[in-house]
Amino acid sequence: MPNVDDGVAPPLIPAVAYADALAAIRWLTGVLGLRVVRTFEMPDGTIAHAELAWRESIVFVHTRPPRENPWSVVGPASIALGVDDPAVVDRHYERAVAAGADIVRPAYDSRTPAFPEGSRQFDVRDPEGNLWTVGTYRPRMTAARR
Repeated sequence: MPNVDDGVAPPLIPAVAYADALAAIRWLTGVLGLRVVRTFEMPDGTIAHAELAWRESIVFVHTRPPRENPWSVVGPASIALGVDDPAVVDRHYERAVAAGADIVRPAYDSRTPAFPEGSRQFDVRDPEGNLWTVGTYRPRMTAARR
């Protein structure tokens, strides 16, 4: 099975459509700290496809196509970005606040039946309505569940 050390992205990759993908990429990199891996522009300057990295993961971003294209009717999305340290959550939270982002829920410690060990996290909405969570909860998969 390929792994990130081989340069291959994980097998599950979310894709988010935006009316203004260029602005979304600026927001995702400037506010949340994702990194641009590569972009493919259309002749009119819109983004046909972009790959943004979060740690070892990738998220696809693209300009919402015309109505006749099935990719025109997607979203809004909700995406969780996992980190290993509560201090990293707080740094990302402070960055988002400083950028004037729409903080839906400030950084807090959550403990639920889904993650009884707890998670430090915050929720932020991007300018086109997608909800992003940055938190320490990282599901574990045993070899038998893969």
